[in-house]
Amino acid sequence: KTTLGISVGTIYQGSLISLLTGCGSDSSNSGHVEIHVGGLMVVDPTLCLSCRRCEIACVWNHEGGASPSLARVKVLKNMNYGPYGVQANFEQQRGECGDKTIVPDTCRQCDVCIKVCPQTAISLNTETGAKIINQQLCIGCGYCVDKCPQHVMTLNINNNKAIKCDLCDGEPACAQVCPSGAIKFYTWEQAETALEQYEKFTAIL
Repeated sequence: KTTLGISVGTIYQGSLISLLTGCGSDSSNSGHVEIHVGGLMVVDPTLCLSCRRCEIACVWNHEGGASPSLARVKVLKNMNYGPYGVQANFEQQRGECGDKTIVPDTCRQCDVCIKVCPQTAISLNTETGAKIINQQLCIGCGYCVDKCPQHVMTLNINNNKAIKCDLCDGEPACAQVCPSGAIKFYTWEQAETALEQYEKFTAIL
C-alpha cells in the first residue's frame, strides 16, 4: 500500500472526451486524474448512468475501435438486471429493469490470473499496481478468464488472446470520460470504503 501520487494529463487532448461527453470525470473538469500506485478502479453504483462511455473509451484506447464487447470494464452484462442476472424477483433487483441502480464490474487487480496462467504471461506493473498480460506469451487457453473472481477477463475474439484492465498504463481512459464521476481510481485506503459501497449494491435483494 502506498499513497504516492502521479499526476497525469488528459489522454485524448479533447478529441475522444468531446466526442463522448464534452467533460472530464468530475464537475471541476480539470482534465487530470490522480493516480496512486497500487490502487483500484471502483465504480460508485449510485452515480453510474449506464451510458457505457467508459466501455467505448476503454476499447478505443486499447483496440482502436468501439466494440463494447472488448471493454475491460463491464457495464452491459449488469445493466438490465444487476450482477446476478434475471431472478424470480427481477422487478426488485438492480439494473434498468429493477431499481435503476447500475453496478458495472471492474478488475480488482488481484493475483489470481497470475497464479493460474500456465505461460507466466501475466505480471505486475510495479508503477501502477496493474496485472499486465504479455500478448506475445498468451496462448488464449482461457484459464485466467475462467478463474477471474470478478469475471471481467475475456478473450479477444479477434486474436484469441486474453484481455483485462491494465489501468491504461497510469492514464485510465474510463475515468477520463465518465460524465458523472462514477468510476474513479482509489488508493488502497480509499478503495476499502468504495468497495463496501459497491458490495452493498451487488447483494441479492
